[in-house]
Amino acid sequence: METIVVKPKRSWPARNWGWLVAAVIVLFLSAFAAILLLVFSLIRNSDAARLAIKTAESNPVLAEQIGSPMKIGWFISGNIAISNDAGTAKLMIPISGPKSSGTIYAEEFKNAGNWHLELLKFARKDSRVRINLLPAETALPPVTQW
Repeated sequence: METIVVKPKRSWPARNWGWLVAAVIVLFLSAFAAILLLVFSLIRNSDAARLAIKTAESNPVLAEQIGSPMKIGWFISGNIAISNDAGTAKLMIPISGPKSSGTIYAEEFKNAGNWHLELLKFARKDSRVRINLLPAETALPPVTQW
């Protein structure tokens, strides 16, 4: 007489562990991408970034360097620190046009709720030279120590 051994049926997670691992990885990567997209979107739409972009786009030297129309890249990097009505921002803004592309470097401070540009320069992708984009009348005098 033959003995028949019946194996107990494995649970659903035990049978589909590969799919579960793949789903967890996809979920993790999606959450990470969503957080990155949110951060880049917040920086791009900040008042500091909008001021730097608006000022740079109105500069004829930049228009001559990269051509028109100008396109702002999505991945603006840097940092913005705000505390009440004061703050600082250091941004690197990718920009391109039909002639060339490069990066706009902006340093700003916020005082009494308003952003002010301290530095706004453009560096072409193929050059180490940085071109000042701040109009002469908006450039701040150097700070002297007491």
